[in-house]
Amino acid sequence: MAKVKKKQDKGAAPGRVAVQTMPVEGAASDQASAATEPASGATALTEATPEPSPAPVAPSAPARQPLPPKGHLRRWMPDLIKAALALAVISIAAAIWYKPPLTLADFPYVSYQYQGETFTDAQLFRPLAMPTRYYIRLPKRLADRYEWFAVDRRREVAALTIAPRHRFLGRDAIKRTDPLGLDLEFRKLDHSEWQVYFLADAIVFSNTVLTVRMDTKKHN
Repeated sequence: MAKVKKKQDKGAAPGRVAVQTMPVEGAASDQASAATEPASGATALTEATPEPSPAPVAPSAPARQPLPPKGHLRRWMPDLIKAALALAVISIAAAIWYKPPLTLADFPYVSYQYQGETFTDAQLFRPLAMPTRYYIRLPKRLADRYEWFAVDRRREVAALTIAPRHRFLGRDAIKRTDPLGLDLEFRKLDHSEWQVYFLADAIVFSNTVLTVRMDTKKHN
């Protein structure tokens, strides 16, 4: 009997080991259901909770360019002022060059002879930016013809001209492109021929009616 029991014990031992290593189907199904329950609960919670609607977006204002810092404006201000002044000077100079105003001058000394008498009451004008040009105005029209004369020292021309027709800053002015006038040299007017002389110290133009002089020295 003892031998039989020992054999039974030896045979039972392997069976007990097999029982311990076999998986239990009920426990596996419980674990699977436990693993799926939270997921299904989360899905239900997600479906039950409504998604919040997006808030209305206000139309955005047009972007403004950032202004430069005040420090930069202060630093640029002297340069801006200089540029504005330079532009103004250039504009005025161009206008004067194109339409020179006449300025009253007292040199050279102007005199004229008419009907045997000498007068010094004629006015001498010089246009700005034209250093070789002169204009002479007699106080009144003589012989119904002579009142304004133009003289160009560089071209050595003396001409009978008309009164200035332009204005610049409230002054009489001429245009650089305007003709000088009627050239008097060898011109026959009032039954006599005009003679024009450009000397070292004087400019003289005359006929039998009128003589006009421009002298570098004043004659008493």
